[in-house]
Parts: sequence; structure tokens; C-alpha cells
Amino acid sequence: MLIQARNLGLTYAPRTPLERVALREIHLDIHPGERVGVLGPTGSGKSSLVQLLAGLLRPTTGAVWLDGVPAHARSAQAAARRSRIGLAFQYPERQIFEQTVFREVAFGPRQRRLDAADVSRRVQWALESVGLDPDTVAERVPFALSGGEMRRVALAGVLALQPEVLILDEPTAGLDCRGREELLGRILDWQARTGATLVMVSHDPDSLARAVRRVVVLADGCVVADGDAPQVLSDIVRLRALGLDVPQPVAVLSALREAGWPVRVDRLLPEEAADEIWAAHACAAGAAR
Repeated sequence: MLIQARNLGLTYAPRTPLERVALREIHLDIHPGERVGVLGPTGSGKSSLVQLLAGLLRPTTGAVWLDGVPAHARSAQAAARRSRIGLAFQYPERQIFEQTVFREVAFGPRQRRLDAADVSRRVQWALESVGLDPDTVAERVPFALSGGEMRRVALAGVLALQPEVLILDEPTAGLDCRGREELLGRILDWQARTGATLVMVSHDPDSLARAVRRVVVLADGCVVADGDAPQVLSDIVRLRALGLDVPQPVAVLSALREAGWPVRVDRLLPEEAADEIWAAHACAAGAAR
């Protein structure tokens, strides 16, 4: 599904003493099958943007189009387009409310009036997609699971709707390094198998480096950068000026380059950085002979 934002703006509590402009003049296209990251400092408008794209918030100015249909129109066609987008908020496990894992994951499909057999198939598929064994966890109380397992149950509830577009707002927040890697791996495996569009909001550039191919940077409610992930995430001057971190491999390579090593800094993953350092070392050793 093609998502288009044109002149998109959002103001909270307009014409009141609490008025706050969250977004202004956003122009953005997200194409089917893309993996897009949204990066920005706290208060830059990241969460507001994805809620507008999903049709949960109504813009103050401009419009969002879903495959050519106005996302916020009061029509069956617009509702059908919105239903193809799955959105998991930050800390989605805090929204769990059902008594068993099965009932939690089955809630969305049941709201769509799917038959019992189809619901069961979707629950099993969704739990397996996030790395949980349906036979082991289906009848467990969600609140008795670990924090990481609850996060995966919440994500399974979104995947059970089989969205064409999956929007994740800070999906790795609060997880340890191992938990982040495992969750990201499951998400990327799901995206590769389904060909769905993935939009991921994060303040963590290392997570985006692992997960996406394109990065949109927001600051003060505006898009200040939009491009290939290596290009955007290796722009150390811009990111640090916005108060953002850079991926750790980029920071290491930048320090080496300042020390005179002939390395490129647009290597986002640890294994890519290691290859770059080894190649530079080998080149230097060969020149010294």
C-alpha cells in the first residue's frame, strides 16, 4: 500500500493557551515493501507522525492518502485502507488486558468476525512468528510472562491481523541488548516472509541501522533529512547537532578516520565496521612491506 503525506501538519489544542505545533508541512511517500525508520529527538513529532499515517489522528492541515484514498475520510473505502495498517505503540505490553495469551492475540481477528478455525490459525502463526510456542504459552496468563515475552505477545496481536503495513513505535525500548537483537530479528524475518511495509520509530540509531534501509529524521516537527540509511546515519555532524547519537560502528570508524586511518564511516553494522577496519589494516601492512 502506498502511503502519501502532503503538507501534513498537526497542532494540539489549537487556539488555546496550551496550543502546541507538533508537525508542520510534512511531505512523505512510503512505498509498498519499504523498511523505513523515523528518527528524531524527544518531542520532534515522531509518534504524532505515525499516528497520522495510521489514521488515528486527524491532521490540522494537509492530508494522508492510502493507495489514493484520503485516510481520514468517513467512508467504507477509507476504513478498509486503515484496517490494513497495524500499529504497535511504545511499551505495547502495557495494553494487554485479556486473561490468556490466546485470547489476547485472538482479540483483533475476532473483532473482524473471522471463524474460529481461521482465528486459531492466525494465533498460532502470529505466536510462532514472534518466537513463542503456541502449545506452551497459549493458555498462560500474559501477566505471568517476562517483560520480553509480553512484548512479543503484544506484537503477535498486531501480526494476527496480517497487516500490509506494520508501524512500530520504539519497539525495543526497555529491552536489554539480547532482547533487542532477538525482537528485531523476528520482525525482519516476518517482513522478509510477507513483503509487508515496515515503519519503525526509534531514538536508537543502532536499532534502525539493523532494521531499515531508509531513514527519515524529524526535528521541531519538520523533516530535516530523508535518505538511504547509510547516508543519513553516518552524517555525524547533523545527528549530533540534533542531540542524537550515531550508530556505534560509525562512531568507531569516525574516530579511526580522524586518527588517519583510510576508512569509510558509512558502515552501520559491527560486522561491516570490522571488515572495513581489517581492510584498512591489511592495506597499511602491505604498504609497509
